[in-house]
Amino acid sequence: MTHPTVTHPDMALVGHWGSSPFDVGAMETSALGFLPDGRGWSEFSSASSELSVGRFRWHCPAPGLLELRYHLRVSGTWDPPPSGASWGFGAVTDHGPDDEVIRTGYRIGPETPPYADAPVMTLVLDDAVEFAHHFARGRTEIAESDDVSAAPVPYRRD
Repeated sequence: MTHPTVTHPDMALVGHWGSSPFDVGAMETSALGFLPDGRGWSEFSSASSELSVGRFRWHCPAPGLLELRYHLRVSGTWDPPPSGASWGFGAVTDHGPDDEVIRTGYRIGPETPPYADAPVMTLVLDDAVEFAHHFARGRTEIAESDDVSAAPVPYRRD
């Protein structure tokens, strides 16, 4: 009798990760959000005001292997936030289903970003997500409301 393979999220991934410390000289930045229930999002933004967010389900089919199964993409532009406000979409130009699957090796450990004096906890992906391979650890406490696309395209319970 064959038993199905059980996969679990690697709880070390949970939280917010950003590429900005590693994006020296780039006009773009990327971010990842991993919720503890296996949902998450990736975000790409550029100095030209382009903003794109992809929502996914994530799990780790094996140690050191991460799978992201996208189901929604929200694209548009960002506006500078008013003083004291958080940033987000200024305009949504498109949103709809996404069926991309990314399966990539990963590791988490200290890395020193360019021009930095000290290492930061870093998620390193074998394959790029939102054009980045290196993401510095941000906050570990995270909620679906931290996704900048949650305001214009609210989450549904599926």
